[in-house]
Amino acid sequence: MAKCSTCGKAMGSAKTCPHCGSGPSKSVLNSGVDSVARATGTVLVKGIEVTDKIVREATPVVKEVLREGKKGLSKAKSETLKVAKSLKDEGK
Repeated sequence: MAKCSTCGKAMGSAKTCPHCGSGPSKSVLNSGVDSVARATGTVLVKGIEVTDKIVREATPVVKEVLREGKKGLSKAKSETLKVAKSLKDEGK
C-alpha cells in the first residue's frame, strides 16, 4: 500500500493523496516493508495450516499409544502385586 510522501498517510491505490494532494512516496523502504509483511503473513498462515494438519493426523496415533500404554501399566501393576504377595507368603 502506497503512503503519501508529505503526510505519510496510506493512499491505497490513489494517484494522489486524498488528504493533502501530494504524490505517493518513492521510498524503497516502504515497498520493502510491505513485501516483507506480506511474506511473513504467508509464512505464518502456512505454518498454522501445517501445524493443524499434523495435529489432526497425529491425534489417532497418540491416542492409540496412550491406550496401549495404559494396558501395559495395568498388566505390570497386576504382575507386581502377584510377585509381592508371593514374597509376602514366603516370608511367613
